[in-house]
Amino acid sequence: MGTAPVIRERRPLKGRAGVPKGALSGPPRKRRPTRSFRHTGEHRRRGRRLALLLALMFVFGVGYSMVGLTKERTAISVGPHASADNLSKDESQTTSYPSSTTCDDLGVLVDRSHSLPPDYVPEDLVSLRDYGISTLGSELLRREAAEHLGRLVQDAAADGEKLAVASAYRSHEQQRRSYRSLKRVLGADAGRLSATPGHSQHQLGTAVDFTNAAAGYKLGLPFARTSASRWLEHHAWEYGFVLAYPRGEEERTGYRWEPWHYRYVGVRDAKRIEDSGQSLQEFLESVETTPRC
Repeated sequence: MGTAPVIRERRPLKGRAGVPKGALSGPPRKRRPTRSFRHTGEHRRRGRRLALLLALMFVFGVGYSMVGLTKERTAISVGPHASADNLSKDESQTTSYPSSTTCDDLGVLVDRSHSLPPDYVPEDLVSLRDYGISTLGSELLRREAAEHLGRLVQDAAADGEKLAVASAYRSHEQQRRSYRSLKRVLGADAGRLSATPGHSQHQLGTAVDFTNAAAGYKLGLPFARTSASRWLEHHAWEYGFVLAYPRGEEERTGYRWEPWHYRYVGVRDAKRIEDSGQSLQEFLESVETTPRC
């Protein structure tokens, strides 16, 4: 048997966008905006507002950060080189001594213009006898100074120069009594030979007065004429000790030449003073280590 022919339905051809081809020739329809376009516009407007908000936040954030940074830099600049005009009254009071140091500092400046408080006493005082050092009176010194002094005395003895300590640490009260006694004898000239209470290096616990048998255990010229005095002039700095009141510095120091009075400042600074040719007073003034206890 023959098969009946299959008749297929022919669909109208479509043009662009799925519109029947013949429909393209008719008048164009007005299309209403779809919801997708409305949503896109809203997203764009929201995006613009968000961008504007972020921009404002950035501007204010950067501005605040710059203000904070400016304050921080201003705070950092307050120091030795800051102008006092830029400080408040309270701030200037707390930063008016930028170059000061504590009384325990080995390089603290103590002279006729810079004093120590009456109650200052070094905490690490030790007996010089524990280091084999002969003493005639006061026998206390700060530990580091005593250790170096022990080596100095030992090496001097090895070179044939025996040394003894006539005076070491003196308290504020001891200095007051010493100065009063000297003033009864010398009157106004006492101030050229002895420091007033609070202005003595002996209160630091790092100053010593040397003497020996060759000087009759005296100070002044008797000791200055000894070979032990010359040994100290050449070698004391190697142990951290410096002549406090040298010849020719009377106007600067305010005291007469004292060839027996040495002060321990540490080996490093003693070498710096020796190499520079400066006096102890000149060196301490240059580094501005004024006492603030």
